[in-house]
Parts: sequence; structure tokens; C-alpha cells
Amino acid sequence: MTALLRYQTAILLRSHRWIFPLIAYGLLIAAGNAAGATSPAAGPALLAAQSTQLAQGLDWSAAMLVPVVAFLTRSMLTAEPDAARACVAAAAGPARAQLAALLTALGGGIVLGLGGACLTPFITGTAAAAVAHPEIFAAGLLTAVVCLLVGSAVGALCNPPLLRHPGAAMLATLAAAIFALASDVSPASAALRRGGTRAAQGPGLVPLLAAACLLAVIWGASLYAGARRDNRALSAT
Repeated sequence: MTALLRYQTAILLRSHRWIFPLIAYGLLIAAGNAAGATSPAAGPALLAAQSTQLAQGLDWSAAMLVPVVAFLTRSMLTAEPDAARACVAAAAGPARAQLAALLTALGGGIVLGLGGACLTPFITGTAAAAVAHPEIFAAGLLTAVVCLLVGSAVGALCNPPLLRHPGAAMLATLAAAIFALASDVSPASAALRRGGTRAAQGPGLVPLLAAACLLAVIWGASLYAGARRDNRALSAT
């Protein structure tokens, strides 16, 4: 599995498929957080205001992980040519090859999420609040984990091998990401709502478990469909 992860990581880096998600995420968190940036001056009242701004900024950075990780997952699931994918499936097994692509995209999302969370206090001018209230920063990270899992699930659900038509897959990915952020039944939406009302306590256990279960079910379906697709391709050859 380690060799497969290295192979998929090399594909991600050498194909430059990480550039668009990185730029898109950076622009989204900068545009969303810069408008509410506060002065770095000290003071109890200002520190309280900065704490609220910090929580809102972390929630925004977490929310933007949903579409960005969804499209990063799409990039990894469509990166290999058919011939290369068939060779990898024959050597390592179709399910393991599919899992490596999903894990690589998830790992890229983790890097983006950590980077966004660390940059948010500086973009919003709330570094003092982040130092004074580390529990708010930790709660923001938990919200980001929920959004990361939901974004990965969206990308796996709306792209090959579950949805193969390129145009339909792109539109479905975008629509599902919007739905995940707006719908009351979405774990990401629930985490963002609870994080906004209880900034220091985070999203709670229910959204986190729901996101993990959703990811497990959709990843399982993707692995099954990918194994069937690759086995048919191997049989045809």
C-alpha cells in the first residue's frame, strides 16, 4: 500500500493537479476572511470580538474544504490513463489501487485544511485571540475534519467509477458540494451551524460520526465499482 500511495502522490505532484485546488482554496479563504479582518490591537473588548471573528474565519476555511477536496478527489480519480490504471490494478489489485487514489486526495485535503487553519488568524488579524483561546482553534480544526470527510465523500460519489460521464460528473460534484454546505441533513452543514453557536466546543460528536459513516459507505461503493470496472478491463485484455 505504501508503494501505491507513493505512486499516486507522484501522479498528483507531477501532473500539477494540485495547483488549481491550492489556488482556489487560497483565494476562497482570503476573500471570505479578509473583509472581516480586525485590528491586532489589544484590549479585553477587542479580544472578545477577535475571538468571534476567529471562530467565523475558521468555520469559513473549513466550509471551503468541501468543494475544494471534492474536486481534488475528482482530479485523482481521473488522473491515470486507462492503460496505466489497468497495469496498477493487475499488479496490486483493483480495490487497493482505488483506495490509494482516494487516500492521496484525502491527504492533500489534510494539508490544505491545516494550511488554511494556520493562515486564518493572520488573514483575519486574530492571532492574539488564537493564542489566548486555543480551544477555539481546536474546535475549528474539528469542524475542518468534518468538512474534509464530507468533501472526500462528495468527490468519490460524483466521479468515476460511480459516475463516469465527465460533464455530468463535474456538474454533480459542484451541486453535491453546494448541497452539503446548505442542506440541514448534511454533516458539514450541521458542524458549521453548531460551531457557529458554540465556537469553543466545536461541531460535536454527531456530525463527526455522521461524516465518517458517510465517507465509509461511499468509499466502499467506490472501491466495489472500481474493482468491477478494472476486473472487466483485465478480463477483456
